[in-house]
Amino acid sequence: MAATSRQGWIINLLKGKIMEQFKIINDILDFAIEGEIEAHKFYTDLAAKMTDKTMKHVFLDFAAEELGHKKILEDAKSGKKVLLKKEQIADLKIAEFTVAVKPTPNMTFKDALILAMQKEKKAFQLYTRLSHLTIEKEAAELFAALAQQEAKHKLRFELEYDDVVLKED
Repeated sequence: MAATSRQGWIINLLKGKIMEQFKIINDILDFAIEGEIEAHKFYTDLAAKMTDKTMKHVFLDFAAEELGHKKILEDAKSGKKVLLKKEQIADLKIAEFTVAVKPTPNMTFKDALILAMQKEKKAFQLYTRLSHLTIEKEAAELFAALAQQEAKHKLRFELEYDDVVLKED
């Protein structure tokens, strides 16, 4: 095989791999976007069940933040440069010691917090895994930053749980 045809073959192979990776990244982004849409609905529904106005507002704020995550993912998918600041978030690990609950129409405030903590923990774990599995540097950084956003949400619910529920018990 001549050098130039071999180079052409290698270039075509690399283009194919790049396109394959691009398709995989887009599929992952679509999956993450769908997850953010589901999270928005989850928090909106949870807010509707709250009688405490403060927590209703907190859940609506989180619903709005999930739409912000969706926009970030959509921007990344469309090729826009997305900059998120890196930060370390404390983990109180309260969610690790709670029993799983299912959403119900008569859900208590405590159960709503547990459900929210567990949901954010799962979202954090998902984005962390995606950041480790993605070989494209910008996508990996995006997923790592989104993992930290989810960790921040979990911390907010853990702090509320600590302030309200654990002090009552």
